[in-house]
Amino acid sequence: MKKRLLLIPVFFFVLSALFAMGVYAQGAQYAQAAQGGAQITEGSVQQMDNTVRVLAGDIHRKLIAVRAEKIAVGQFTFRGTLPGLGTYWINQLTNEIANMPQRPYTLLSGGSAGADWTVSGEIVDMTGIIRVYTRLVRSEDRAVEAAFHSDFERSSALVGMLSSGSDSRSGVSLIPDEWEPDSFDNPVTYEIGSDENVPLMNRNLHDGDDEDFFLLVPDRDGRLVMETTGSTDTYMEFYDAETRAMLDEDDDGGSGTNARIRYSVQAGKRYIAKVRGFGEASGNYGFRAYSSPPREVDNIWDNPLSCEIGSNDSAPLMYRTLESDDEDFFLLIPESDGRLVMETTGDVDTYMEFYDAETRKLLAEDDDGGSGTNARIRNNVQAGKRYIAKVRGYGSSDTGRYGFRAYLQVQIRFAPDEYEPDDEPSQAGWIEIGKPQQHTFHTGDDVDWVKFQITRPGQYVIRARGINSNRLDTYIELYDANMNSIDEDDDGGKDLDSLLSLRLESGLYYLKVECLDDEPDQPYIISIEAE
Repeated sequence: MKKRLLLIPVFFFVLSALFAMGVYAQGAQYAQAAQGGAQITEGSVQQMDNTVRVLAGDIHRKLIAVRAEKIAVGQFTFRGTLPGLGTYWINQLTNEIANMPQRPYTLLSGGSAGADWTVSGEIVDMTGIIRVYTRLVRSEDRAVEAAFHSDFERSSALVGMLSSGSDSRSGVSLIPDEWEPDSFDNPVTYEIGSDENVPLMNRNLHDGDDEDFFLLVPDRDGRLVMETTGSTDTYMEFYDAETRAMLDEDDDGGSGTNARIRYSVQAGKRYIAKVRGFGEASGNYGFRAYSSPPREVDNIWDNPLSCEIGSNDSAPLMYRTLESDDEDFFLLIPESDGRLVMETTGDVDTYMEFYDAETRKLLAEDDDGGSGTNARIRNNVQAGKRYIAKVRGYGSSDTGRYGFRAYLQVQIRFAPDEYEPDDEPSQAGWIEIGKPQQHTFHTGDDVDWVKFQITRPGQYVIRARGINSNRLDTYIELYDANMNSIDEDDDGGKDLDSLLSLRLESGLYYLKVECLDDEPDQPYIISIEAE
């Protein structure tokens, strides 16, 4: 997105308010790093412009002294957001510097990328005054060459310009931003950046405007990163602009309560990012989108890593390392029809997506379906068909080494076990303390009930686990003799085993066991042991 150098319509409204209410540059000063600046005492909007004009002259002289070649005017933020006053200051300062006669340096538009010096700062609301800090910073090492400050009498008009960064709970009425109105059919075109230093497009959500729409057209295949910034709790949805099919959505995937989506996109294809407040949240926020090229040229959509599919869960692991905002792509071609299992291992919190490699249609996704924070997907596949498994960290800070494997799960149909029928509490059979029983889930929705008698009060461990491995996802619920629920557990044991450890008094108890897998692949053991 190219930064606009002309005042946008909203600021004509701001200027009118300033003329009507009176803004005074009372004792406006530029405290340079090595010298004092001029004082300005006259009041009016013109005087504020004069303040910027004198400041631009001081900065111009500094830029000549340091032999600057390329400079950019950055943001002037207030409490992490860009308010109306900040944008006004940026526009005025940009205009003044651009009109300096015989300037030997180039003033860049569209952000700080490529600039050797940046002019930016922040706004502070102090007792009786509003102060604007301005700094000249060297891009190479972030060194401050000069610092200035300008003080203005704290007026209702200036406070109004700052309060546009507040949310609806503050009671402040927000002014529609310059890009309104927008909609799905009339989105705001956003120029995708090449990296995370792309300039923010500053928007706001207010009463009567609870959604903003951004049109994104990437110029290359790859991963697109979209994110919001600021203190407003945002929610983002990502769409194919032509079909309006929602491709992804996110709440707090960014910093704090900001939204963040990463998605593999195609060059020339039209996409829409929709941003709204989460719940009734409103206020200022920033939006940016940039291409994040894969870190490894041999591991992208069009050239994924080939992964050999194993025959069982002992398939060898393929070890990879995730960096910040990294993604790994695995090509999977099953030799036979069946149920493909893909999983990650290790301590990294991973997120997995599973695609048809030809159409790039998302078939399944998972966060913590495996052990701990690992991902696990099971999906029916066809022999010879090409599939892609994409693995990333759940958040940008989830980095490190992890393992990936895939194998075809043998689909077994179990006959009803000897304890059937036991689908209701009235059909529950007895199980003795310390004597495990082997059961089967002969269908995915099979439920087994057992009952047991406690004759000696104490601590007991109740467990349901797969007989061959801890990958059978069991779920248990414990009831008393009157069928009042006592406790329940999903993955309290090792991996996907269910386990309860609790004190039981003398009496009759019922235990319900069910399977959360669609297609159970092994028998399981129920055990009740005294500790």
